[in-house]
Amino acid sequence: MDQRPATQLKELRDSQLYSWATLNREAYLKRIAFLFTGSFCLLGGPIAYQTFDPSRQTAEFLLSGALGAGFVVSLAVIRIYLGWSYVGNRLLSAAVAYEETGWYDGQTFVKPPEVLTRDRLLGTYEVKPTLARLKATLLGTGSSLLVSAVLLIGLINSQADADGMVGRGAAAPRLLPGGEGILYSKSVKNLADLKSDDEAAAAEAAAQGGRPGYCGDRFFRAAAGGSFCNKFDSRGGGR
Repeated sequence: MDQRPATQLKELRDSQLYSWATLNREAYLKRIAFLFTGSFCLLGGPIAYQTFDPSRQTAEFLLSGALGAGFVVSLAVIRIYLGWSYVGNRLLSAAVAYEETGWYDGQTFVKPPEVLTRDRLLGTYEVKPTLARLKATLLGTGSSLLVSAVLLIGLINSQADADGMVGRGAAAPRLLPGGEGILYSKSVKNLADLKSDDEAAAAEAAAQGGRPGYCGDRFFRAAAGGSFCNKFDSRGGGR
């Protein structure tokens, strides 16, 4: 009896997860929104934070975190859909497979006319509308994931440094254009000038904004053992 489609349908209605599909529209959307928010806070957001600084790259951080959270929501909805689809197919079928005591002694149950009529009514008027709602949800989440991915890729491509890096791993942008190597000031053209020209050294220090110049170049930062630069990362540099 517990393998009959009508019994399996009742189990779906009583399930903590599968029962979401039977809720009214408002309650259903609240569950989806709660799952999205929880996934963003616990999974998508923390992972996105490792790449993007929310204070400087807010859009990238939100889009990246939303992609992770949206993926979790999509997986949950797909799981719900598969459960309802499986039971729906068994409700509409005239004969269903079942197990006597285990997988090794499977049998086929041919539904009597009255059972078949009841099951097909349940499948048509309860399961099919539920599957239509889940399909609409998957279409919406899939479209959102696609749009978010396209926007994120566009932002990454537009902000990548010379090495193709973006986010916390990108080299710091030059504060003033025209410098060479790790120079920031327009008036300084050679690193050697900083040794003997106090005015050039002062101009370069002002252009760097109080941040060591080597922090903006991965090669020189690595050569200097740039752990000291970590505290300046939020002001324009990356790890």
